[in-house]
Amino acid sequence: MKKIIFITCLVFVHLLGIRAQDKHTIRPLTPQEVSQRLLPKYAPLALMPLTQLDYENIKSVREKEKQSTIPLLTNADSVEITYRNVPGLKAGDPDIPVRIYKPKYITTAPIFLWFHGGGFVYGNLNGDHKHCANMAIRGKVVVISVDYRLAPEHPYPAAVHDAYAVFLWSIKNAKNFQGDTTRIGLGGGSAGAGVAGSMTLLNRERKGPKIALQALFFPPADIDTNHVSVRELWQIPGVKGADIPYLLKLYIGKDYASNIPKNVLPGMTDNFSQLPPTYIATCGVDPLRDGGLDLGVKLIKAGIPVELHNFPGYPHGLLPDRVFPELYSFMYEYFYKPIK
Repeated sequence: MKKIIFITCLVFVHLLGIRAQDKHTIRPLTPQEVSQRLLPKYAPLALMPLTQLDYENIKSVREKEKQSTIPLLTNADSVEITYRNVPGLKAGDPDIPVRIYKPKYITTAPIFLWFHGGGFVYGNLNGDHKHCANMAIRGKVVVISVDYRLAPEHPYPAAVHDAYAVFLWSIKNAKNFQGDTTRIGLGGGSAGAGVAGSMTLLNRERKGPKIALQALFFPPADIDTNHVSVRELWQIPGVKGADIPYLLKLYIGKDYASNIPKNVLPGMTDNFSQLPPTYIATCGVDPLRDGGLDLGVKLIKAGIPVELHNFPGYPHGLLPDRVFPELYSFMYEYFYKPIK
């Protein structure tokens, strides 16, 4: 009996050693290796200088965003755009600026909330202006783009509370922009996908109104920095693995790893049931790739309808044009086709 226990302990220690060794043997890829994984048209991006992400860089990006103008639309004659300031979720919360895109040729349409990216620390309504107009027209939905509060001045859950405030407001005021409250979805890119997925978890916890679907583009699904994609792409131009711990500290707090708030990211839950049909797109050469794929698999195993696509050769934030017809098809399935 003692011999069996001893052998079992040896095997356990050996397995732990293999697991630890695997984590340490995941080395960062060289710029040349990264360029080989990218599509030829994006390969030169791997050889660009690295960006030093710090608060000075964040302030610089924000200043440039403030100076930006609203992009001109080539399809402006097909969409009606209005601006609103939505009351915050709690007393004392500031108003939340939103931009509403309504297709001119549709009387009543589903509502789709959109949250921009920017690492939770920058980004504004102008960055996704053309994208939101296109979604409204081609997806036949009323898009509400949300200018949520940013970290580190407003850490979690400020952004998610802003998202939820707009979600509830859109249902209450839907008749003012011909929105259909029985068909409401939400989505976002990068940090915006994190906000959208987190808000979905909050809505489930509060037993709130039904969400018909969510669309998460290259989402920050969890806080695990041991994913292969994070480690291999630790030092690359653009969004890199080394940025993730820094951004999580700004968004969640310095002790985020030991004090994880509930529902903070879409994959940070022990219950993936009773969530809406989900579209997930990940970029093949993106530190966030593996977390997004892992989220998709967990949702599938929980019985959630999931369309999960990884696009090889694409860096963070870039996707092929075919992703948008796929998204509109997904919207059609869960907005317009009755589920029997």
